Amino acid sequence: MVRQVLRVTQNTVFKRRPIQASQLESEERYSVSAGATLEIQSYAYADANGEFDGHIKFAIANQSYYIRGMNTWYVYNRHAQVEFDGKVVYPQEEQAASFILKVTDNTLFKRRPLQSSQLSAEEVQAIAKGASFELQSYAYADAQGDFKDHIKFALEKQEDYIRGLSTWFVYEQHAQVEFDNDVVYPIPQVPSSTPSPAPSPAPGAPRPFQGRSFKLPGNQSTFYTDQPIIPGGSFTWGEATKSGTRIPKTAREVSNILALARQLQRARNQIGRPFRITSWYRPEPYNRQAGGVRNSQHLDGSAADISVSGYSGRQVANAVMSWWPGGVGVYPGNRRHIVHLDIGGRRKWGF
Repeated sequence: MVRQVLRVTQNTVFKRRPIQASQLESEERYSVSAGATLEIQSYAYADANGEFDGHIKFAIANQSYYIRGMNTWYVYNRHAQVEFDGKVVYPQEEQAASFILKVTDNTLFKRRPLQSSQLSAEEVQAIAKGASFELQSYAYADAQGDFKDHIKFALEKQEDYIRGLSTWFVYEQHAQVEFDNDVVYPIPQVPSSTPSPAPSPAPGAPRPFQGRSFKLPGNQSTFYTDQPIIPGGSFTWGEATKSGTRIPKTAREVSNILALARQLQRARNQIGRPFRITSWYRPEPYNRQAGGVRNSQHLDGSAADISVSGYSGRQVANAVMSWWPGGVGVYPGNRRHIVHLDIGGRRKWGF
């Protein structure tokens, strides 16, 4: 019999509402140890009103396992996974990934998105340039509009809470949100065009590329971070390897990057706009640090997360869905401008 199971991957708390555990009454939370499993009737990560602030909502299948007589609970999506017939079906790739808030100028964290002069001393906290915090979530707008040029964020780690509070605002010109060491908000602009690759040099001539040099498994040539992955292509080895800091370890990984670059080039040619790479080859420990799933296609260079100026992730996905040979994923909320594309098995999520 096929079973749908919730598997707890680290010590956590089941909750009656998808908010910080510290904000719940004792009867609204229930401690659970890593390794616990529950057969579930259903699960969801969003509804018509939006996502559940990084939580999985689930309904327990067997009445004998109800908690305090109740079958419906929430769990933080980085502390559990949903399996169907032994395979992980949620989270898929970056659906449970972590974001980092990096402070780029001396600033104030605020309880409300107002001028600091309008706030009481208890509503502000001075933060120095260079500070960074792991986030549970962030937003730059809600149903009522934007936050007056502020980023709203919820701190992930309880030890980072300020005066016991996790949710704050910061002026968006004083901070940025990063994923896998790339800025995802404020959304960076990509160049309007990609320079044509330089021609191959004659013997003894200066090298055609100026980027960092490195070797690739299975190849005798020297490669450069500003060198197109495929001749005449738009994507460089620097984009795939995080500026040459993540060199593939095997010839198979190199082959995966080449194969993905060919498909991405077809997609870029079709859409006719530059693609910004958010994350590509992501071996350990980088995948774990980013909150990627254990079987992520990023681990061997088979996946990339991209954004296209003027397009939502869903619009990009719909444009290539009919022919894309592998996985296509989109995300709600503050990641709606990002699309995941990989050359693994054909599947889709987030639609």
